[in-house]
This record gives sequence, structure tokens and C-alpha cells, in this order.
Amino acid sequence: MSSSSAPASRPLNRGAACLPCRKLKAKCDGNKPACGRCIANNRPDDCEYATGAEVTRSRLLEENIALLESRIRELENPTEGTPSVQLHDPRKHTAAPSQTRTPASGPSVALYPVGVVQPAAHIPEPTLQEVQVLIQTFMTHASQLGFFLNPTRFLHRTQGHSPANDPLMSAVYLWGSRLSSSNTLRNRETYFAERATQAAAATTMMTQTGAPGNGVLHIIQAEVLLANYFFATGRLLEGRYHCLAAVALTTGSRFHQLDVRTLGGDPIAAGEKIRAFWTVANVDTVWAAAMNTPSSICQNGRAVIQVTTLWPLSSEAYEQGLLVPRHGGNYSMEDFLRGAVDDSSEDFSSLALRAKAGALYDRAIYVSSQYRIDMPDRNDFVNRFTALDNHIERFHRKLAAIRNRGPDDMRELLVSRTFACAASIQLHSAFSSSQPMSWQKTVGVAIAASRALDIVDVNQYQHLDPVIAILWSTICKVLIGEIRRIRHGAGSVRQGDLTGPTSSLDRITAAMAILSTTCPLMDPLTGTHLAEVQQARASLN
Repeated sequence: MSSSSAPASRPLNRGAACLPCRKLKAKCDGNKPACGRCIANNRPDDCEYATGAEVTRSRLLEENIALLESRIRELENPTEGTPSVQLHDPRKHTAAPSQTRTPASGPSVALYPVGVVQPAAHIPEPTLQEVQVLIQTFMTHASQLGFFLNPTRFLHRTQGHSPANDPLMSAVYLWGSRLSSSNTLRNRETYFAERATQAAAATTMMTQTGAPGNGVLHIIQAEVLLANYFFATGRLLEGRYHCLAAVALTTGSRFHQLDVRTLGGDPIAAGEKIRAFWTVANVDTVWAAAMNTPSSICQNGRAVIQVTTLWPLSSEAYEQGLLVPRHGGNYSMEDFLRGAVDDSSEDFSSLALRAKAGALYDRAIYVSSQYRIDMPDRNDFVNRFTALDNHIERFHRKLAAIRNRGPDDMRELLVSRTFACAASIQLHSAFSSSQPMSWQKTVGVAIAASRALDIVDVNQYQHLDPVIAILWSTICKVLIGEIRRIRHGAGSVRQGDLTGPTSSLDRITAAMAILSTTCPLMDPLTGTHLAEVQQARASLN
């Protein structure tokens, strides 16, 4: 063996592997700047090492997230005087920010863009024709990317010149390049990601306390698109950072307490603000639950802040001059979660349904976590459990009954129905291993989740909300558990008993495989959710 190859065969010291390999408990060769495994998975940018006092990108992100969370708490509970945490654009200052409070102001805290470099100068700006392709590709998938602006007004806005530092258009170009069928445009994804992140960092901090308006609204939209981009590419910490930036802008602009009487005479503009809040609240809630972190707006299905903003309508409804639902709608999220309202006749709004489904999922996780064998208030828990179980079942029946909607609406319904099924599974998780009735309901719900795929043709979609990868993984594990139970049961195995869970598992994993080309969370080569499902299924043999 040559001397040059000897170091590669030498085992790494404990803790010397890169962070992605350590997280996945995978073998790491320790090569820098990127190890062989990260390069093979086409994710060299994610490869980082934490040794000694070295400050990693993850650590910087965690510090920035903590600062944003502090800022959000102050925006949610405004007090007299100047806030104790003031965020600013670090590019405006050459000196390091001071952390010493003075009587005139709180400490000045800079949020630095992490892992972002100046985009390469030699990459040309997209031509007018390429811009049109990028925008058209983006709009095809906009409903799944967290797009809340009025499509007609947005498209009219794109007819003008968009500067390179426009965070919203940069985020649109980013998604357009990622989902494009053009190799030329897809090859610019990294460039657009760097530019969009940099443009957002240069504007978001300067508008944290700005008055509500289109400028703030467009920056919120950019942050939502960036959050969903990083979630979709498996970079969850960066996704959380941009999600919290959107929350800070939204609460700072008081979009959670919009009063229709003071929104002016433009229902479309008012609708954009209403939809902005509910979009941000939904992204915050569902990804916090998926990452097992506290939500900033809703925790355990309860509003952390007082929300008075009306439930969102469709963009078409606002174009027709509506601001208030024709039927009902005058109730809080907590009223809905308690089952205290009848929303069966409300006007259809895919965003409202998504927000409700996400909140039920969040509440189910919380209620299930409260169970203890020796809990003193068992009857109270049983009552809350039963009420929520029935509520989730009614809500899912309502979603399953919706028919004859457009492709975008049906795609949204698929995600909402999957959330409802996952909520039921999470709720029963405390009992399913010991209570046969609870387990059988869990299996039935998992099979129902696969039937939700009847309403769409996944082959026609390049993208679904990436959170569905986490939900499908949970559902598949139930189906695998049922197959294992049947195969290893005391009685003889009847093929008919295996048909339901096996065909359901086949269908969901096939959908994940189709979507894995644009969603690393479903890519079996990166050791994420589809790979885990495949490994669990292989263990059955």
C-alpha cells in the first residue's frame, strides 16, 4: 500500500466524522472539504466537521435561530419602550455588533447568512425567455411551495424589470430552476440559491418592524419559498431559520390580528395579507411538529399569540370581492380543535383545510404524549382523547367527500388527507402496541392514507410538499408492522389478510420513488425516509 493511501484506511478518531455521517451513523472517510460519502450523494455543501473550537455552519444557524426566536417572543408580547433585541443587516456595519444594552436601545444583533458566498460573476443573468420559463415552471407548482400572493397581480408584476437583489423573484427563479426540465436552468440552481439567500438576508432584517405593506409582504413570501426550498432539499436547519424569519416578519407586521374593517377597499390586497399569515402559521406548525421543536405561533394546537385574523379564502374568492366566508368562519383555531363549531358548509379553501389538518396533527402528538399508565386524571385524558379521535375522523370524512376540484386543489387535498391520517396514527401511538382495537384503527387509517392517492396522478407532478415524506414514512411503518404481525401470528397466514397492507405499502413507496427525483427526503440514496422504509420492509424477509 502506498503512503499516500494509508491515511484513508486508518480509522477516524471518535467524533472526527463529518456531521451528516455522524447523524446517519454512516462510515466517513474524513476527507475535507467534503467526505467521499457526501460527494457520492451529491451533497458536498452539507459536509461539515465540528472539532475543537471550530464554529460550524450548523452552530451559526442554531445561534441565529435562537436570536430570531427571542425577537418573535418580543413581537408577540409588545411592551413599552425599545425592544431588547434589535436585528439588523450586518452588511451595513463594519464592526462586530455590540451586545451591551444602553439606556437608548437594546443590544444590536446581526444575523449573518450562513454558508452563503457571493454568486459566481461568470454565471449570466437569465434571458427574458429563460425568465418566462422559470416563472411558468414555478407557477405550475406554486400551491405546493407556499405561494400566497394573488397570481394575477404577481404575474403582472413580473412583466417589469426585476433587479438581481429582489429576494422574491430570486426565490421564484430558484424554484423554477429546481423544477425545470431544462438542464441549462437546473444547472443554475446553486447559483439561484446563493443569490436568493443573500437577497433575503439583505432585506429581511431591515424590515422586521416595518409597517404592513407590499414590500414586507413580498419579503415574507420570499422567506416562505426559501424555507420550503431548504425543507425540500433536506436542509432542515436552514429551513427552520427562514421559517422563523417569516414568522418574525408576519407577527411584526401584525398580520395575525388583521381587522377586515380597517383593511381598506381592496379585497385582493387584504386577502394576500390574510393568506400570508395562515401560510406562515401552517409552515411553522407542521415543520415544528415534524422536527420535534416548539412552534412559534401554535403549540400543541393552541395559539401562542392571540389570533384574530379571519380564516383564509381562496384567491378567487378575494378577486370576487369577498373577505368573510359566506357561511360561518367566525371562530378560533382552539374552537375548531375542540370540535365546538360546524364547518361542514363553509366555502372551500385549500389553505384553511391545510391549516386545520396541520393543527390536528400537532394536537394529536401533544395529547398522545400526555398519556401515563399511572396518570391521576385518566378519565379527563380519555375524554380528550376520544373527542379528538372523533374530530379527526369527522374531518377526514369531510376531506374524502370533496370531489371535482382542479388539479392544484386535489394535490392540496392529498396532503391534508395525509395529515389527518397521520394525526390519527400519532394519537393512537400510545396504545396501538397494547390495545388491539387501537392497532386495528391505526392500520385502517394507514390503508385509507394510501387510498387518498386515488385523487391525483403522482406521475403528473414533479413536486409535493416535502413534509409528506415524513408523514408517509410514519404511515408505511404501520403497514410494515401489520404485515409482520400477520406473518408471525399464531394462526396460519391468509393471503387475503396481507392484500390490504401490502398493496397500500406498495402504492405509497411507489409514489415516494417517483417524487424522490425532486425531494431528497424521499431519495433512497441519501439514507432518508424512503431508505428507512425499504430497510424496514427488507427485514420482513
